[in-house]
Amino acid sequence: MPMTIFAVIKQPGPNSEKLAGAVAWHFPLKHYDLGNGTWLVAEAGTASDVSTKLGITPEGEAGSAVILEVASYYGRANPAIWTWVKANWEATSG
Repeated sequence: MPMTIFAVIKQPGPNSEKLAGAVAWHFPLKHYDLGNGTWLVAEAGTASDVSTKLGITPEGEAGSAVILEVASYYGRANPAIWTWVKANWEATSG
């Protein structure tokens, strides 16, 4: 199954302090911390799968977050971010 890049965006609420640890634990080599409670993760499956793996759903053990599948990318940012995205994009594209 091909890999996909997802954006995980923390939301305020109970257990929200646990999300950073959950991302690091479940995606130790496949995440990039963008800061301010936002991460990129590379994973096979769906946004729902990522949510369940992190403990966001069904019960919110790791807090609340919005998870978006990345379809394209563009912008201005730290070159390390683009290096990570490019490497994982190419690894997930086929």
